[in-house]
Amino acid sequence: MDLIDEKNKKKLNDYILYPENPIFNQVPDIIERTYDEMRLLHMPKAPASTKLVPRRDFMTGKIIKFEEVDLEDVGANACNSTSMRREPGLLEETTHGSSKNYPFLPGGFDELPRIKLTADNFDFGTELLTVPPGFSKGHDFANKSEFNSHSFIKIQNEHKDNINLLDDLEKDLDVQEWLKLSNQVTGSEKSNATGNQLLEYKDVDEDILKEDVRPVIEISKSNTKLVQAQWAEMVDITQPVTDFKEKVPCPAMTYPFELDVFQKQAIIKLEERKYVFVAAHTSAGKTVVAEYAIALSKRDLTRTVYTSPIKALSNQKYRDFKKMFDDVGLITGDLQINPTANCLIMTTEILRSMLYCGSEVTRDLEYVIFDEVHYINNPERGHVWEEVIILLPDHVNIIMLSATVPNTMELANWVGSTKKRKVYVISTLKRPVPLLHYLYIGSNGKSKDDHFLLVDDKGTFMDDNYKLAVQKKDEMQAKWKTVSKGKPGPKMGLNPKQETRIWIGIIEFLKRHNKMPVVAFTLSRNRCDQNAQNLTSVDLNTASEKGAVHKFFQQCLTKLKPPDRKLPQVLIMKDSLERGIGVHHSGILPILKEIVEMLFQNGLVKLLFATETFAMGVNMPARTVLFDSHRKFDGIEQRNLKPAEYIQMAGRAGRRGHDENGTVMMICKQAIPPAMEMRAMILGQPEKLCSQFILRYAVILTCLRIESIKVEDIMQYSFKEFYQKQQIPNHQKQLQAAQDTIEKMPPMGEHLKPLCEFFDAANSYIAEKKAAITYIFEKNHKLHKELKIGRVIIITSGKHFNKLGIILQISKGLSKEPNFRVLVLDHQFKNTTPEEYKDELFYKMVSLTPQNKFFHPEGIGGHAVVDIKPNDIVDITRQFVKIDADVVLRDWDQRQIERFKDTSPGTWVTKIVSELHQLNEQYNANPNSMKIFNISKEVNLFTDQEFEKRDSKDVVKDLNSVLPHTNIAGFEEEFGVVFGRKLLLRKIEELKFKNSTKNLSLYPDYCNKMKVLRALEYVDSCDEVTLKGKVACEMGQNELLITEIILCNIFNELEPYEIAALLSGLVFQAKVKEEPEIPLRLRKCVEEIYRINERIVQEELLHHISESEERLNFGLIHVVYEWARNKPFAEIMTLTDIQEGIIVRVIQQLDELLRDVKTASIRIGNPVLQHKMEAASNAIKRDIVFTASLYTEF
Repeated sequence: MDLIDEKNKKKLNDYILYPENPIFNQVPDIIERTYDEMRLLHMPKAPASTKLVPRRDFMTGKIIKFEEVDLEDVGANACNSTSMRREPGLLEETTHGSSKNYPFLPGGFDELPRIKLTADNFDFGTELLTVPPGFSKGHDFANKSEFNSHSFIKIQNEHKDNINLLDDLEKDLDVQEWLKLSNQVTGSEKSNATGNQLLEYKDVDEDILKEDVRPVIEISKSNTKLVQAQWAEMVDITQPVTDFKEKVPCPAMTYPFELDVFQKQAIIKLEERKYVFVAAHTSAGKTVVAEYAIALSKRDLTRTVYTSPIKALSNQKYRDFKKMFDDVGLITGDLQINPTANCLIMTTEILRSMLYCGSEVTRDLEYVIFDEVHYINNPERGHVWEEVIILLPDHVNIIMLSATVPNTMELANWVGSTKKRKVYVISTLKRPVPLLHYLYIGSNGKSKDDHFLLVDDKGTFMDDNYKLAVQKKDEMQAKWKTVSKGKPGPKMGLNPKQETRIWIGIIEFLKRHNKMPVVAFTLSRNRCDQNAQNLTSVDLNTASEKGAVHKFFQQCLTKLKPPDRKLPQVLIMKDSLERGIGVHHSGILPILKEIVEMLFQNGLVKLLFATETFAMGVNMPARTVLFDSHRKFDGIEQRNLKPAEYIQMAGRAGRRGHDENGTVMMICKQAIPPAMEMRAMILGQPEKLCSQFILRYAVILTCLRIESIKVEDIMQYSFKEFYQKQQIPNHQKQLQAAQDTIEKMPPMGEHLKPLCEFFDAANSYIAEKKAAITYIFEKNHKLHKELKIGRVIIITSGKHFNKLGIILQISKGLSKEPNFRVLVLDHQFKNTTPEEYKDELFYKMVSLTPQNKFFHPEGIGGHAVVDIKPNDIVDITRQFVKIDADVVLRDWDQRQIERFKDTSPGTWVTKIVSELHQLNEQYNANPNSMKIFNISKEVNLFTDQEFEKRDSKDVVKDLNSVLPHTNIAGFEEEFGVVFGRKLLLRKIEELKFKNSTKNLSLYPDYCNKMKVLRALEYVDSCDEVTLKGKVACEMGQNELLITEIILCNIFNELEPYEIAALLSGLVFQAKVKEEPEIPLRLRKCVEEIYRINERIVQEELLHHISESEERLNFGLIHVVYEWARNKPFAEIMTLTDIQEGIIVRVIQQLDELLRDVKTASIRIGNPVLQHKMEAASNAIKRDIVFTASLYTEF
């Protein structure tokens, strides 16, 4: 203390004497560090690499002794390992995981080899890098004076700090005494012990984790196999399962009804822990399979994840399964209900996020059920299903439920190949309730009963009925023309009154024939609303039913605030539902859609106008399905319904156990669709399931961050690359055969080396020329005009080297390039002995040699007609010959017939051949006498940037330099040896390429996206993920754009509600009629975001990446701005013409984005931005937008 006081006094004294010196030194006092060189040798404590395992007697179970065994995955945790044996993650990350975590190793992937290095077998001189990646300097281990491995071993031996666990254990007195007691066994016990000792004892949990994936029980050995692939097998469901109770004596779940054959077969496979793919029509009973899997996991004390394509379906399934199983949970983007449940329901996107983030839920997972797996065909979201299937670990059993698709075996074979497990396909085309398809051509009045059966319950198209319907409709049209006297008729569009008359007529018809309830699929949101409004005079409910609807509606509205209960859409829907008419589409508020669904299930909605989303998922059948039109707008064009779309919607007709048949009616308001279109739509094959896999930036960055899972593996295991992957074994066999062949070849002599150089130069020249010709014919139409019938050209095709020819015919092949028939000169007397035909490339190369530059025919009059392609054209001359090509061709074709082969050529042929012979002699005597069409000059070939990069002059120069080596005796024979060897070497290189990841169709896209990531500094020069890259991994969509916006500090000066409004431009996608009103303070920010987006787009275009969809849409920025400022929902609806349901969905997606940005702000260490994101989320998360689902309440 005295020393400190003296120092303070000295400071004060100095300050008084020298005021210019500050009393407080800005540089803090530095305590000198004492250096200890031995600290460099200090190693932190590492996890134990071994453990003691008791060795037990096989018969008695008594412990005989302990053994020390090595531990696998020592020190493995969620941040450094993909192993199932790693330490559990943090408790708060149990469900969703963390973006910092590694995912578990996907099933089917090969584990990285474990390399155990010791000082005895490690060579420090050759096996270590001298400079670490990213460093400028390093250490040369080859310099033994600096470090010697022998000295290292010597030092290691001198310091015996290792602990022998067995030695320490034996020193323990208690253990010694216990061992003495344990060793007091009889001689017979000892003999049994030595005879039955296990070689190695491991923990029970390790045995479970390493359990073989073979089935627990083999109970389904059927001799009948319909179709079988390598990894998929079609199960026979044509025969009844008579011994089901014997095969499944103790079912996990029983049903009060007799199961169908396909359901029994699926349950048998589930009991065997097999992969199952069930493809069946809507309402066939696929849910039974899912229910049994949940019951199995409950019995086994494991967990099941049920995935659905949409959030609304997840809520519905939660209610349904909650009634059947108590332990059910629901996980959505903003809600978690019972996340520790035995059965978890979520969307496929949520499961994908959990897998990438290494969720601990995966450890206990036994089944993953993919409902509506045919959604893999969806262009926008189908890739999610592929990613999830690829990422699922080995111990998870996959169950896929789908509508009927034509290529179930192909998809199953891909899944089985990816996971190395056989998939059992159970497909049924049988409908529990057969469908009858009708054409309804009536209107209100006398024609309201006019309907015609088009397709019966056996799938027979009724042509006679179709003709009668067309005839009746024509009569109605003619009558209309007579009555209307020039007024707009049906063909010119129907007015609201006419629409109303048609709907009233068909409703009366359906009521009389007891065809209610009805789902009317109207493939437009606006038409759904308009139809409901046109039927305000129609009342389908009784007084008691009206009361029930009113009571239920009011009960549901108690969840809303009083102002929200008076929204126009709520009041209109209430009035409509009380009359038994409902509307269901994406523009309806979520709570209203759920009210409609529940009332429809209870029979209180008799007529429901719906879009096709209603046909997805939950089983809500009706007695009748109506189609307002057979055409729909898919966002790009107006087109007919596809068979899969029609079948999905029509499948809602017919209630199992209630209706004998389901009725489907196509309302023909105007003209009846053509019979061919109707037949294709109703009876046509659904579209095949095709891969929609896309390589997202987030996937690339995640794989680069993890390292143990490569991007190439993800690409290779995708459905898109499945065909390519199937070819690899065949390519490997071909490669081995080619390598064996070349090894048996004798070594090439020195005298053939120049010919090898000629092969390389000629190959480059021919490839360059082919690329140029292809480019010219695709891009330039001027050349097509020059290549007319009668044009003299020089060709090389097969053994016809550099011959003059005349074009006789031009035709288009399957490809874009044309085909030509050309008359060329030939020898008069041809060799009748057939010669071996070599590769076309061989003749192309031989034609380049000086000795084959000109053709000298033997005799006069020899000619031939050959078919050539643009690549066979050597030069195009300015010479043109008048010719009757048809006469010449007929003459030639006739002389190819056996009995006319000795016939003399006709007059036209003789004249043309003679003229061509004269031109050939002139050309041989003086090549400059014939003017050649300068392709590069005439068609401006090199004005294109793509061809400016080509250095064709160097290719020609290289060829000319080696041509003298070809002027040797027996050139063709000598070159044939070189050509064969070179061709084989080229084939080996091609096969190696085909066996590599570079042959994947996605590989160029991967390379291009890596260039973008490097250019924008998401990865460094060593492909290590930077901070920007780690932030991008947190994003669910628009990874690059959102990351750039975060890191350019746009949000620093903004309030939370302004941030929410700004980010709405990244989630809103619908079109708006008017230009959006952007708040004044946000206009500069919007401009800056557009500049950032433009910079990313330009970088992508530079590297040949084109994003099809627009990333930015600020059409709701003013709406979200006011909503985040606590304006009521009714007020913000006056600011836009966008429907209520769309706005709610946008705000819900915005909340997910705000949470992603909040997580990113934690990653970059920006607490201010983190608090702003929390505030923004809280500002929008209120009232009717985030009302809890009725399915989770009732």
